[in-house]
Amino acid sequence: MQQPVTPPTELPEAIEAQVQDVRDQLLADAAETGLDPQVVNAAVDDAVAAYADAHVHAFIGVLVERRVRETLRLRPVRAT
Repeated sequence: MQQPVTPPTELPEAIEAQVQDVRDQLLADAAETGLDPQVVNAAVDDAVAAYADAHVHAFIGVLVERRVRETLRLRPVRAT
């Protein structure tokens, strides 16, 4: 029996890259408001932990960003 193939977006390094991209954007946005970077990092870590048992991580960056923006009341990103 062949094991299922993990899609590239589900690989740990892809997930980490998504989270880092979101973290960087949130830190930049929070800096504009004077929010402590430690608060942002803690909120990102909490959001990532909340999705740790999710079956699909291909879009974890979107979920983490949305959760942190709501938690910290940061302005939402507008679609272009």
